[in-house]
Amino acid sequence: MKRNRLIPLMTTVLLAACATQPRPDRETHAHAHTHAHRGSHRHDSWPAPPPPYAGRHSDRWADPRAIARGATLYRRHCQICHGEDGRGDGPMAAALPHPPADLTHHFHRAPGRGDDYLFWRVSEGGTVTPFRAWNSAMPAFKDILSANDIWDVLAYVHAYFHLGLAEWKTAGGPTDASGTKTRSLNHSEGG
Repeated sequence: MKRNRLIPLMTTVLLAACATQPRPDRETHAHAHTHAHRGSHRHDSWPAPPPPYAGRHSDRWADPRAIARGATLYRRHCQICHGEDGRGDGPMAAALPHPPADLTHHFHRAPGRGDDYLFWRVSEGGTVTPFRAWNSAMPAFKDILSANDIWDVLAYVHAYFHLGLAEWKTAGGPTDASGTKTRSLNHSEGG
């Protein structure tokens, strides 16, 4: 499949670009970021998405099938930079000129709050203002994934990182009769 052949090529291009660019001081960005640890950042606010993205929203935030599809896509396309736990500490993070976002620090606690920003950010990656000026090396995933795939990845990120499901599963939450960990994805749990 054409998309799968792009990933190794993109990784090679990103690594080459990062090796030739000066690395800005990660603690003094001109934009509003708080660094959780070396190699990642947190956003205190987000720029408004442009008109083609404004108002977009998803109806799959608590859809288990979308979350499962998103988990596979996240591991394939996002984990290398954002890390297994979404903290921006993936194996490629240290080589990037702009640290990957810490996806666990997020105010997307309920559907409709930032859906359009998230879709815009993943779709356009670091190719548009203001992200290009911040030296974001994130690819424009609209060229790699379908819109449905992007919403599925975002559903996984929301469930596992924004609502803390990854930590809940690690902490030994309740299991169903088959031994599978269970948890309601009720959005009121996230705050």
